[in-house]
Amino acid sequence: MSSESKDEESKEGSSEVTEEEAEDVLSKVQTFCMSSDFEGQFDEFARSHASAFMPAVDMKPGDEHPMELYACYEEYLSHFEGKLHNYIESECASSVEDFYDAAHGVLDSLSPFHPKRFFIEALLATTEYQVFFSLMVGEVRKMHPDHRPDGGGGEDEEDHVVDRLGEEEVEETKS
Repeated sequence: MSSESKDEESKEGSSEVTEEEAEDVLSKVQTFCMSSDFEGQFDEFARSHASAFMPAVDMKPGDEHPMELYACYEEYLSHFEGKLHNYIESECASSVEDFYDAAHGVLDSLSPFHPKRFFIEALLATTEYQVFFSLMVGEVRKMHPDHRPDGGGGEDEEDHVVDRLGEEEVEETKS
């Protein structure tokens, strides 16, 4: 092998992200996403789009979604993915592509119940419309706990709500 080939190979090898570096970047991104500023912006986004998603609370699986909901999703992607991408590139000294590759690599290496696993899965999943839709419907249900798809409501009833990261919560509602 020529010395030129070895130099090219070492340059390529140096651009690979180690598992330790990937976990460090993921920790930084998790801290950023869990910051009160980022969460506050999401809460504001959810509040400002809640009226569009109110009818979705009553939808059944398989119902067709209005195009307005997909337009909200595109706005969400534009706003939040843009912020995330800027953060990754400026604060983590990583390209977005390398970040997602590293996220998949770390995910593959984690045990099924590792605490970071859920964050990585949620982060990767929010790039899908259906996950966004469920997230927004969950937020609308939190904002309007008395609105029930079955027309019910009342003291001591439980409502299963999917929180921001997709975990099911049981909330007690009181009328």
